[in-house]
Order: sequence, then structure tokens, then C-alpha cells
Amino acid sequence: MPPWVSLAPRCASSCRKIAIEPSIRAIRSCNLSKPRFPSSLRVRSASTHLSPTAINYRPNVPARNKELHEALQKLGEDAEQFYNLSRLQLALRGLEGEGDEAVTRVAVLGLNSQVGAQRLARLLLADPLGKEEEWEKELDGSSDGNTSAVLIRFGEQDDVHPPNPLYKTISVPSRVLGKHNIEVLVSTLNTDVASNDIPTAERPEEAILVPKLQAPSGSGVPVPWPVHKTLIVGEGLDSAIAFGRFTASSAEDRRDLVKVAVDLPPPSKEVEPSENALSTPVNVGIGTEALDSIRASVQNSLEYERKWFASNLPHLSNWLVRNVETTPSSTVKPAHGLLIASLLDETEANVARAEAQHIASLASPTNKTQEQVNAEMLGYLETWAEKGHEELRDSLDEGFHSKSWKRLAWWKLWWRVDDVGMVLEEMLQRRWLVKTEKDAIYLAGRMSQAGFPEDISSQAPLLVQDTIPASEDQTSPPPPSLNSTTPPTPETQTETQTQTPPPPPPPQPEPTNLSTHLHPRIPFPTQITTTRTTLLATTLPPLQSLAQRLLLTTLSTTGTSTALSALLYLSSSSFTLVEAAAVAGLGLTLSLRRMQRVWEGAREEWQARVREEGRLVLKGVESDVRGIVVQGKKGLKDGGGGGEDEVEEGVREREVARGAVQRVREVLKGLL
Repeated sequence: MPPWVSLAPRCASSCRKIAIEPSIRAIRSCNLSKPRFPSSLRVRSASTHLSPTAINYRPNVPARNKELHEALQKLGEDAEQFYNLSRLQLALRGLEGEGDEAVTRVAVLGLNSQVGAQRLARLLLADPLGKEEEWEKELDGSSDGNTSAVLIRFGEQDDVHPPNPLYKTISVPSRVLGKHNIEVLVSTLNTDVASNDIPTAERPEEAILVPKLQAPSGSGVPVPWPVHKTLIVGEGLDSAIAFGRFTASSAEDRRDLVKVAVDLPPPSKEVEPSENALSTPVNVGIGTEALDSIRASVQNSLEYERKWFASNLPHLSNWLVRNVETTPSSTVKPAHGLLIASLLDETEANVARAEAQHIASLASPTNKTQEQVNAEMLGYLETWAEKGHEELRDSLDEGFHSKSWKRLAWWKLWWRVDDVGMVLEEMLQRRWLVKTEKDAIYLAGRMSQAGFPEDISSQAPLLVQDTIPASEDQTSPPPPSLNSTTPPTPETQTETQTQTPPPPPPPQPEPTNLSTHLHPRIPFPTQITTTRTTLLATTLPPLQSLAQRLLLTTLSTTGTSTALSALLYLSSSSFTLVEAAAVAGLGLTLSLRRMQRVWEGAREEWQARVREEGRLVLKGVESDVRGIVVQGKKGLKDGGGGGEDEVEEGVREREVARGAVQRVREVLKGLL
């Protein structure tokens, strides 16, 4: 079905309220227009399209059709996933007319070409005893490259129709259209695709009975235009073979709604075609000659009759008006009843297809138990963590030995001080767990597919304890200072004796980690991104500031020592030039040594912090995911997909849909 067809109503009246949004203007222009008719003829509705502006639309349904109309509305509510919305709307509008007032839509679709379809439509609707009209010339002279569809309605030729980007409207004073209240859509049916490649929205039966109209420019989404009957027009045996391939994947027989006409040379021996046959051969050229001969002179009536029957067009003329008139015992046209029956068959087929898929999924060997799913997720997690630690080690080693990192050596700060922030940002953005971050998204997709949530808020305290290292626990009171000069009081002595001695400090203090981003309330796929953002915000400005401050301090110290050496040389004759210069050199050496020690130490500390933060975030994500898998069964049952409640709901939906279809069948049987 098309994307908008599956959005079926959930309330009883929304079948009439849903508008096809991709082409609002196009549908509005074709729905709100009605052709003008001669006063001697009764006015009939020119279109059965539902106007998207009719939000509070209240149809005037005849009393005999009201029960069927309500049953179809109920079907729209109960079987919302299994029917074609545009066909349901057409069926509902067909029940809103009294007797013959309901419009019957017929589509004439050319196989990959609209030229033959327009010429055939002209022959079926033209008056042989009248002169050639302008609309006939417009349909026959279709070699101008215009590929837009043509909608033929009953009316006078001078009727004005609003412009429509989907099709061109032509008013034709045809007796066939006026007597039987028919409108004809002439368009194309594209069969240049393999049947196996046709998506669900473009199955052959839907492509034939629900043609898609699109503007010649190709912009916008194709708009469905459902019809009651379709005449397929092909030219030559190749088109017949193409149509057979196109419908090869369709198992439904729609011969009551579809007719195939193939333009072939007339046979040497006249053969009477069967009315129930799916296809029939025709010859448009001989039919055109017959029409031209009778218009040239009435004396050519015998020649006209011979050629007309030889072209086999009378068979198509009878098919065109078949089942479009109501019977004395029914207010529903047979063609409209066939549309409703076809819609019900399609709904039942979709329900059966959904049930077969459900049974196949239950019988599939890939249907795993919860323990198998948990073990599989833990295996994915261990693989992800292992690759993450390897990337953290290898990528950072490569980055810290790259040319860009060596540009930040202490003796290059004089001309590279403005590049500090850029180099550090590049290191974090391109070499710090980049691939692992993408793999975390894939891991989250596997978790979501298996039905696991992204976090477990109810178990946050447990996960926080597993995530934050013990060395950074700030809840215990600090030990008393050994250098305190305040004499201890009895209360403090008692408190000191009752306190548990603190754990011995590690050999090297760990850098301050960003444990806040490991809180389980943050979904695990975003923890690496959050940590990187925090590192960029908290470590880059201090290092940039330190580099600038070291340069300023070095310059100040060097300048001060140089000024002192000059002052000593000028103020005292006992200091030689070499001795005074030694003082300046000493100041320069001390300032550069301090700059080297501080800056290289800051770089090494930043390297260690980046590595440690990567290790901590990998550990935190692993802890979170492991907790979700092991302890998140409640979240899987309540919020995950594939649970028993969802299966039971699907079974109920299919049962309700079958009941709605059966109800419509019973009501329809009483009206036909």
C-alpha cells in the first residue's frame, strides 16, 4: 500500500476526514469542480474524490445504503492496517449517491505509452454521426510530448476547469458518459520493472486499480486515483508479454474489473471474443478508418459496420457500460458492488498474509529464548569493549607520535602558541574513540531490536556504585589533618577512634574523572559523545592559557635578568661584560628550563587524562549495558518489542478485521 494508505482511521468517521497530504492543492482542485450540464439533463456529481477540506463532512446517504455505508466505516476503523484507504473512500462515496447518480470511474491505461490509450478512448466515446470535435483532435494528436494524464468528463466543450498539475480535464458531450454517468481517466501503466522488484505499495493489482498520478515535472509524491474498472491498452505482442510479466506475481483474478486490449492486426477469420475473457484483440487503425468513413458519408454505413466489427471495438464498448446501471432491486451499481467485494477480498488476503508471517516467525529456528538473547548481547558487548580499548591504545599512540602533536613541543611554543587549542581539539575529535562511538550506536540498535531499553532509571544507585571508582567516593569524611595545630578535643578523639581508617592512597593519584556523564540516566550510546564534549570544554582552555602564561613568564624573567645584568655592568666597574652577561644567561636558562618542565609536564598529564577518561567511559558504558541486559528484564517486558502483549494484540486485530469484513459481506449480499 502507499505510505499514506496504511494510516487508516481510528474513529468511525475519520474515513471521510483523512486527507492525502502530498498533493492537497491537486486533490482540492479536482474535487471541488463540477462541470456545467445542459438544462435538459439532470445534474450528476462529476467526481467521487473526497475533498480534504471536508473535515465536518456529513454525507447524505440514502436509507437503503446507510447500513452498508456504516459497515464500511466500521471496517475502516477495525481493519486499519489491512486495506487501501483510497479504495475505501471511493466505495463510501459511491454509496452516497441515489441510484444512478453515483459516478463510475473507468481508467484507460496504456502500457508504457499514453498515445494508444488516448486514441482508443476517442473511438469509444466519439459520435459516429457527428463531425469531428476539438476534443477528438486533442486526444488523437497526442504526439506533442505531453505526458500528463487526461480526465474525460461529461459536459460541454467550452466548460472551464481549474488547472491541475496531475491531469488535464476535458469535457466531452458523449452520450455514453452522460447516460451512464461515467468519467474516464487516460494515463499510463509502467511495466518496465521486474515483478519481483515491485514493492508492496506498487503491487500489480493496486497499480492497475489505483493508478498513481504525478505532475509531468516529476516533483512531489504520486497521488492515488482509485477507479471501479480498468482497461489496459497494449500495442503488439511485446506489450502483452510485458503485461504478463508485470502481473506474474499477482495471484488474484480481477477479470470482472480489468480488461486487456491488445492492438493487433485483424485475423484472417473472424472470431467472436468471449465477454468473460481477460483480454481481447483490437485494431485501432481499422476502427479509425471506420469512423472516418461514416463521417465522410452516410452511404458508407455498410463499410463502417464491417470495419467497426472487424476492429473488435464493439466488444470494448459493451464492456465499458457493463455493470454501471442499477437494477430495480438494488440501489448500488454492480460495478460499485464489485469494488466493495474486491476491497473485502484484498483486506482478507492482507489479514491472511499477516497471520502467515506471524506463524512463520513463531516456527522460525531463529526465534530465540530470553537467555539466548542475553548471552548474545553480552557477547556483542564484550567484542565492542575489546575493540574500544584497542582503538584507545593504538589511535592515541599514533596521535601522540604524529607531526601535529610534535608541533606543540616546548621550544616551538614561541610561534605555535595559537595552535594549541586546534591541535588538542583535532586529537579528541579524530583520534579519541571515534570508531568505538559509531560501534556504540550499532550496539544500541541491536539492543533496541532485541527489546532492551537504553537505560534503567530505577536501578540507578546500583549502576552508579559499579561505575564510580572507590578512590573518588566523596561521601566519607576526610581524615584529620596531621599538620593541624588545633589541639584535639575529646569529641574529635572519639570520632577519630570510631571512624574506619581510609584506604591507602594509590602509588600515583588518578586524574579527576568525569564520572557525572556515566550516570545511568544518560543513555549509553551518548556517553562517549558527552565525555568528549566535556573534555573539550574543561581541558583545552586551561592548556591554551598555560601556554600563553608560560611564554609571558619566560619573556618577563629573561627581560628582568637582562636588565639586571646591564644595571650591574653600568653601576659597578668591578663587573666585566662577561660577568654581567652571565647573569642574563642564567636568567634565560632558568626561565627556559622552567618553561620546558611545566609545559612538558602539562602535556604528559593531558595525555594521561585523555587515556584514563577513555578507559573510564568504556568501563562505564560496559557496566551500563551489562546492567541493562542482566537486570533490565522488567524494562524488556514492559517497554520492549516482541512481547506477549503485542502478539495478543495482533491476534485480536486480525480477528476484529475478519469480523468487520464478514459484516460488510452480509450487508452487501442483501443489497445486490
